[in-house]
Amino acid sequence: MKNEEEFEKIVYENDRLIHYHIRSLQIIDSAGEFFAEGLFALWEAYLTYNPELGKFSTYVSWKIRNRLIDEIRKRAKSFANETSYIEKEIHALSYITEDKIADTYFWNQVKKELTENQWKWVYYFIVHDLSIEQIAKLENVTRDAVKNWGRHAKKKLRQLEFLRRIEDSAV
Repeated sequence: MKNEEEFEKIVYENDRLIHYHIRSLQIIDSAGEFFAEGLFALWEAYLTYNPELGKFSTYVSWKIRNRLIDEIRKRAKSFANETSYIEKEIHALSYITEDKIADTYFWNQVKKELTENQWKWVYYFIVHDLSIEQIAKLENVTRDAVKNWGRHAKKKLRQLEFLRRIEDSAV
């Protein structure tokens, strides 16, 4: 059975090797996720090393490099899948037309009072009944950005005089 102290020594001796492979593969690892993958590869190499098949240093280098390459491929595939999903959503949403806006005069008055992003929130969230998540994907922004648009749009809409007159006449 292998022990922790021995592995800690191996980590100490090979952490520069992990960084070397990260740099050689031109990986930006600000969160340390690829370094963690390198440590997992080092652990796996430590557990599975067979001295009869070659030097440990060669084996561990090969394991680390291949683990990092596998992680790059996995992330690229995930990114491609996400991009494909977003494109499908955008395509589906491209069928959104102005037809849902029956009173163009009213909506043009509202639009004049809002910023571009606030209008996007009104148009997608109120007129087309899309979720915040759908709007964020459609506009390629964060959910928090969309929520912020809505917060500011609601504040402005509450202050509009012609909307208050409409509310008063409806009551």
